Amino acid sequence: MKYTERIATKDDYDFLYLLKKRAEYQAVHTVFGWHEPLQQELHRQEWQQARPMVIEVQGERVGCYLFQNKEVDCYLGRFFLLPEFQGLGIGSQILLSCIKRAKSKPLTLCHLQGNKVHHLYKRHSFTTLREDEHFVYMKREPDEINDL
Repeated sequence: MKYTERIATKDDYDFLYLLKKRAEYQAVHTVFGWHEPLQQELHRQEWQQARPMVIEVQGERVGCYLFQNKEVDCYLGRFFLLPEFQGLGIGSQILLSCIKRAKSKPLTLCHLQGNKVHHLYKRHSFTTLREDEHFVYMKREPDEINDL
């Protein structure tokens, strides 16, 4: 499925919170319990730290992600798609784009325990670095990235 992406603007703030809630509510609820005021505050803090990319299909906002190119690695975070747009190949396309952008650096990420996105990351050669009671931390090494 074809998509476009653009940097989030202030007009996307509320949509991005609702997207996070729709895409991640069950996983957050299972691991931590969903506390609305806390989730809103976390969203506010994340917004102030960095603006994600908004993913659109035919002009409709359907997801987001944040790619950060850091000194020794790259990080993928805030990767959410509306449930009705999951399983259509968009996530794989975004992930492959991020892998290519990482070039010779490792690409790291973390996700909540029990989140079904784990299977997507495993299919794209991410390995688990460590786990705790809340999160799974994963990495894709640069030599694998260069094989694309």
